[in-house]
Amino acid sequence: MTDKIQERTFLDTEGDQWYQRNKSALAHNEDETALDTIKRVLNSKRADISAILEIGCGNGKKVANLGNFFNAESFGVDPSEIAVKDGSVQFPSAKLQVGTASKLPFLDGQFDLVYFGFCLYLVDRGDMLKAVAEADRVLRPGGFLAILDFDPAIRHKREYHHRRGLFSYKTSYANFFTGSGHYYLVAKDSLSHTGNTFSEDSNERVSISILYKEEDAY
Repeated sequence: MTDKIQERTFLDTEGDQWYQRNKSALAHNEDETALDTIKRVLNSKRADISAILEIGCGNGKKVANLGNFFNAESFGVDPSEIAVKDGSVQFPSAKLQVGTASKLPFLDGQFDLVYFGFCLYLVDRGDMLKAVAEADRVLRPGGFLAILDFDPAIRHKREYHHRRGLFSYKTSYANFFTGSGHYYLVAKDSLSHTGNTFSEDSNERVSISILYKEEDAY
């Protein structure tokens, strides 16, 4: 039986607590560099992107920003009910709902761009491949996948700083997709957990990766 400790905890309490801790950071565009990378890399594909999903969307500010840039419908899922309620008022153009990466309430091939907004490191390991499969299911062939997350030299597990009994799982998440042969790495920018430049400390490395979903893999 799959243990969903982290999923249950984020749905019950920690999702809301994370949002309350990070409301100020969200208001001050701390992920602007990652959004800039997505816009720069996919600018020539604007006409092909009409529906965008962010997984781990917080209050929806980022996916609403992307929706405005691409002139696309924007959708988001997040475990925080408070974040979804706030975002539905602040960013009404984004269609937000409570949910998690392992079970997305959307149709097959519904989206042209799917964005993991710094959340995969907190997914229960028993649900990790479900999250990969769900993102692949809702992204159309020929679409794009963006992943913002930790990117250490060596994968490792650390106790989650804000809650005993939970863990952060740091690895290069783009590899789950490119290793299948169904995705191609289009671009990657290296950042850090504390800033917008590369970090010599492997534990603090973060990256934004843009992947293309092959229409005919092999």
